[in-house]
Amino acid sequence: MEPATQNPLLEIPEQPEPEEQRPVTAPPRLRTVNRDQSLVAQIWVDELIGPDHKARAIWELVGQLDLSPFEEPLKSRQGGAGRAAWDPQLLVSLWVYGYSEGIGSAREIERLMQWEPGFQWLAGLAQVNHHTLSDFRVAHRQPLDGLFAQLLAMLESVGLLSLERVMHDGTKIRAQAGADTFRREESLRKHLERARQAVEALAEETAEAPAGDRRQAARQRAARERKERIEGALQEWEKLTAESSEKEKAEQRVSITEPEARRMKHGDNAIAPSYNAQLSTDAQNKIVVGAHLSQSSSDARSLQQAIDEVEENLDRAPAQVVVDGGFTNRDNIKACAERNIDLVGSLADPVERSEASMKAAGIDPAFAPHHFKILDNGKQLECPGGCKLKYAGQSRKREDLYRQYRAQGADCQACQYQKRCCPNQVEKGRTVSIRVEEQADVAAFRKKMEQPEQKAIYRQRGPVAEFPNAWIKEKLGLRKFRVRGMLKAGAELVWACLTYNAMQWFRLTWRKTLAEA
Repeated sequence: MEPATQNPLLEIPEQPEPEEQRPVTAPPRLRTVNRDQSLVAQIWVDELIGPDHKARAIWELVGQLDLSPFEEPLKSRQGGAGRAAWDPQLLVSLWVYGYSEGIGSAREIERLMQWEPGFQWLAGLAQVNHHTLSDFRVAHRQPLDGLFAQLLAMLESVGLLSLERVMHDGTKIRAQAGADTFRREESLRKHLERARQAVEALAEETAEAPAGDRRQAARQRAARERKERIEGALQEWEKLTAESSEKEKAEQRVSITEPEARRMKHGDNAIAPSYNAQLSTDAQNKIVVGAHLSQSSSDARSLQQAIDEVEENLDRAPAQVVVDGGFTNRDNIKACAERNIDLVGSLADPVERSEASMKAAGIDPAFAPHHFKILDNGKQLECPGGCKLKYAGQSRKREDLYRQYRAQGADCQACQYQKRCCPNQVEKGRTVSIRVEEQADVAAFRKKMEQPEQKAIYRQRGPVAEFPNAWIKEKLGLRKFRVRGMLKAGAELVWACLTYNAMQWFRLTWRKTLAEA
């Protein structure tokens, strides 16, 4: 018999045959990139971002709020002519998401909408013009304030704030105005006259120019706006100097580009055109419950307006307000007592205040009033140099009772400590005022703040009140306003606080709900 034919598929060699050796001089075979081509791609918009992306949270949050006040000014209506307007839910969401990413430029948001997944998802790959975004940010102040109050009401309804204890603080934020734009009255009037002449000259040119010349119209509008800004600067100057002396008027300056800005000192000792942002923060979860701008570098007169803001947003005032020494003064203590608000703060030590006052007057703090001895049941004082000061009468200053004592001019002239104790008008002798009775509300407040539990509450102020200030500047990048004028800057502050609160809702509520689901 012939042997069975072997299956060729089973004839597998134990070792593969060696490949033919190629010369090493041959170039490598590489896969190159061809950019000279077009590509049609399919994009599923909803899968651009993950399910836990904050853009989804922002869209959901804004969708729960009433946006009808933003729609009322719109001219485009169903059944009528005109291009459809962008949905306010989209515009609000874009700004909140932008600020949460530290982006406050409308042009930058427009650019990022071309490739950044969060912006692409929010807009559904559409493009919103930067003019539309910029106008929307500053043109709806009342609806924006209402939106901020709505969010606070929502946070309160889910138990994230209580108003039982509110911490208040202020922080300086730079304005758009440059430091070199501040001018005195004489310079302001010269600039105004030149601006008026420019407007008149351009008006004559426009009359001779062909109709519809857009460039000429733009030049005329720019000149007119410059004149209006300088007029506003002169009005601000007059308002600032209404009760000033002639010397103070001569030194007072106002910015010609942003008249409402004021030069303020910052934490890094820099002095720059700025606004003073006042933020009230609920202690329970560090939710910002009130925000407004002040033109004063001092915080002393801002507390009552801050309380009014909180009351307007949540229809009731806070039960307790905790502030630092900049807000703790006689007026605020009395006002809070009248409003049945428990004020906790740092009251300046009378000895330290007295020594600081003496130093400012050129007197050595070692010769401050508390270093003088009271003799004969208040009829005389003895100075550190051993001279006697006779009782000269009493007076009330800010509802505090003081007794005045005066030394003889001859005694002060002969005293070895004259230059340290009585450097000015030595011939009249040193006059010393001793406070014998403090205003009742202030005295009660001072006694209250000596209690350990009140001191413990005050120590909680810093971590709560300063947290949103740091967040807004570091996380949101709002160290300098991107818009000009107090009204527009105030709107940007509300946008920043709205974003801050939205991120707290995202952290405290939305993430937990998503994890449970």
